[in-house]
Amino acid sequence: MKQRIAILGTFPAWVIDSSIIPTGGHYAVWLVSLYHILENVADVYEIHWITTSRQISRTKHLESKGQYFHILPGSSIKLGQMTHYLRERFLIARLLRQIRPTLVHAWGTEFFYALAGKDFKGKKLLSMQGVLSAYCERAPMPPFMIKQSKFEKACLKAYKHISTESVWAAERCRELAPTATIHLWDYAANEQFFHTPHIPANTPVCLAAGTDTPIKNLQCAIAAFSRPELAHIQLYLAGAEPQHHTNLPPNIIPLGRVGREKMQELLSSAWALVHPSLADSCPNIVKEARVVGVPCVVTEDCGAKQYVVHGKSGYVIPAHDSEALAQAVLEITRSRENALTMGAYDQTRCREALSANTMSRELLRLYSAILAE
Repeated sequence: MKQRIAILGTFPAWVIDSSIIPTGGHYAVWLVSLYHILENVADVYEIHWITTSRQISRTKHLESKGQYFHILPGSSIKLGQMTHYLRERFLIARLLRQIRPTLVHAWGTEFFYALAGKDFKGKKLLSMQGVLSAYCERAPMPPFMIKQSKFEKACLKAYKHISTESVWAAERCRELAPTATIHLWDYAANEQFFHTPHIPANTPVCLAAGTDTPIKNLQCAIAAFSRPELAHIQLYLAGAEPQHHTNLPPNIIPLGRVGREKMQELLSSAWALVHPSLADSCPNIVKEARVVGVPCVVTEDCGAKQYVVHGKSGYVIPAHDSEALAQAVLEITRSRENALTMGAYDQTRCREALSANTMSRELLRLYSAILAE
C-alpha cells in the first residue's frame, strides 16, 4: 500500500491550472522543482498538494503528473492573522481528514501552512524557508512579519522533525526548538540556471539582488560601490525600486523587480554577486550564482556561505562592513580571468548539491526515516 503524503505550501497554482492568473506575490519557487521530482515516485507515494488561491471561491481538485492538487479559496492575510488563520486551518484540517495522510509536510512559517500542519496529530515535517524570529532580531521587519514570527515560535515547538537549508538556519531553529530533530536538506536551484553560461562582460559588472527591506542591507552594497576606488565597477540592484534610491553615483543602477529570464542574463554577465544580508537562511540568488559559476560576497549571517569558499570562490565578510565588501569586490574584479577562475572554483560541488537529483534523493531519505519511526 502506498504511503500518502500531504504537502502544504505556497505552490504557484497557475502551474497546473491555467485559469489562475500568475501573481507577483510570495511563493516558494523550489516547490515547482519538487513537483517535477515527485512525478518519479508515484509508485511509492501518493502525493497530495494543498495550497490556496484568492482567485477561486470554491475548492478545486486537480490531478497532474500523477499527483493530486487541492486548491482552497484564499482570504485576506490581515484577517487571517487577526483570527490566527482559523478559517484556513479549518479547511485544511477537514481536507486532511478526507485524505488521511501518513505524513504531513508543511512548508514555511511565513503564512499559515506551518500552523495547519501543527494541528495534524500524526507524523509531520516542517521545512523552513526563512527563520523569521532571527530576522526580526537582526533588522527592522514589517508588522506582518513580526506577527508571523510569534506564530513561528509556537509552531516550531510542535514539530518533532524540522528541515532547513543551511547550518546557519539549523542553528537558529535549534534555539527555538531545542528538542526537535533538525535535518539539513537544501532545495534545488531552478533548472534554468544549470544551463546559463558564465560569460562576464568586458568591463567589471556586479549584481546585488534583494528587496529594499532593511534585512537585505542593500545600503551596505551602495556604500561600498560609492567609494571612489569602485567607481569603475557597475553595480546593478535587482529588486531595488528606482524611486527609493535617488542621488546614486552613476555606477549604481536600481532595476526594480526582475524576472527569472532577466536574472539569468544578469548572472551570466556578472563578475561577482554581492549579498550583504543581515540574516538569510539560504537565498536563492546565491545558489543560482554558484550554479552559474559567479563568485559571491556574502555575510557571516547568510546561510549560503556554505557554498562560498572564502578567498577561493568568493568572500564571507562581517555584516555592515562596507569596507570589507569593497575590498572583496576589488579582489574579485582585478581581472576578468580572476573572476572566471574564482567562479569556477568549487562549482562542481555546488551544482551537485543544488541539483534536482540531490534534492529528490535527500527528500526520499528523509520521508523514509520519518515514516519508519
